[in-house]
Amino acid sequence: MGLRDAMRKAAGLLVQLPPEGDNENRGPAGVDGTQEEIDRILAGNAPSENAGEAKTVAQIVREGEGPNLEEIRIEDAPVSSEPGAPMDFQAIYNAAKLPASPFSAEQMLEMLQSLPSELPLDTKRQTVKVTLASLGKTMGASPETIVSDASRKLTALNAYIEHLTRRVDEFTAVEEKQIAEMQTKIEEKRKGIQDAKYQLTQSSHACDAESEQLDEVLEFFSLDVAPSKYAEPSTPPPVVHQTS
Repeated sequence: MGLRDAMRKAAGLLVQLPPEGDNENRGPAGVDGTQEEIDRILAGNAPSENAGEAKTVAQIVREGEGPNLEEIRIEDAPVSSEPGAPMDFQAIYNAAKLPASPFSAEQMLEMLQSLPSELPLDTKRQTVKVTLASLGKTMGASPETIVSDASRKLTALNAYIEHLTRRVDEFTAVEEKQIAEMQTKIEEKRKGIQDAKYQLTQSSHACDAESEQLDEVLEFFSLDVAPSKYAEPSTPPPVVHQTS
């Protein structure tokens, strides 16, 4: 899936949000039973929770602080001059003027990777919900802020590729024009070489023909002896057979 397709799909994804006031009712890990809730979830005893409202990613971004997805643009971004150099994604996000997130999408990825791989998806989601409820109290992190951060960064990456594509297209157009001009000059040089060789061939034939005419004048006044073309051909000496 390309960046553009991933961005369009992400904007339409539905996210189940916690009920209103859920974050305010929970304390940090180890307080008010939050750590105990995580332990119960990891043990397979997930607490029953009333589902909150489901919203699309685009709706969540519009309702939060910061630019909407369609407003994210990149007019200028650094491009590494060294082929194969690692990408500086933060420079891209800075160029897109994305707001800082209290708990970034990258930190969310680290949290997910720290969970046991054998845990069912639902269990992972419940664990993350409880953890975010704790972080919301201390950092202001929530599913909404993380979803907004991830979707904005995804959109920024797409905007960067579009920006880079325009730059490469402009560069390619200039270079191809110069190549075409150089090819025209090369063809002119090749034609000059061909014309010079043709002139040499024609001149050689003409000079050969003229030399034959001039040679006729010299032959007219020359004796009919070698090397004149009118000289009698020489006869080989007779072969003498010796008798014993």
